[in-house]
Amino acid sequence: MGRSRKRITNKRTTAASPSKRRPGARRTRAGSGWSRFRKPASIAAIVVGLVILAIPFSPWIIYETFKPAPVYPYQTKLAGTSVLPDIPDVKKPEPPKGNRLVIPKIGVDVAIVEGKDERALYRGIWHLPDTSTPDRGGNTVLTGHRFQYLSGPKTLYLLDRMQPGEIIIVYWQGKEYDYRVTKRKVVNPDAVEILDNTKAPQLTIFTCTPIFSTKQRLVLFAEPLTT
Repeated sequence: MGRSRKRITNKRTTAASPSKRRPGARRTRAGSGWSRFRKPASIAAIVVGLVILAIPFSPWIIYETFKPAPVYPYQTKLAGTSVLPDIPDVKKPEPPKGNRLVIPKIGVDVAIVEGKDERALYRGIWHLPDTSTPDRGGNTVLTGHRFQYLSGPKTLYLLDRMQPGEIIIVYWQGKEYDYRVTKRKVVNPDAVEILDNTKAPQLTIFTCTPIFSTKQRLVLFAEPLTT
């Protein structure tokens, strides 16, 4: 009897051993399946993260990489003049009826909006209250955000690329006003003198600088362009 019990016990142990390994084997196979996707998923997450981080710098990257030609989105009276003798002779949209700021060199094409405070900046380029307008002469003052996420040509991101001699176009109440940059400078936020009216017609545009900072203001001054 002793020998029989021993043989039975051994048989039960032997028979039970494979069934204990099978569930473990299934878990191992499932785990190895997930591991095949873990690495690609991690790489994809890293790539997406890098793209999101790069978006704020994309206007600068694109501009410096491709050096795009100036953009004239509407018909302009400068075409064919000594100022723009080589502008492509293609059919362009009529000048906008609304007030609009166009800076060809840096691809800006944005509405000029009115408002009592800085909340107007979320709608476009803000015409500072109590400053003049292009049709009245004096100092017309405009300001805009330097950066808004995915904002493209609606901000002044690349305003620091503008130099004296560059062209700025303002469409105001159905008329075109052309300016040439005469000076640029950096001032502190309390430099309210840039808002002062002037005897001669002038366009003043300012935005925050350096990029992603409100420490100072980058200011462009421009005078009417005669052709």
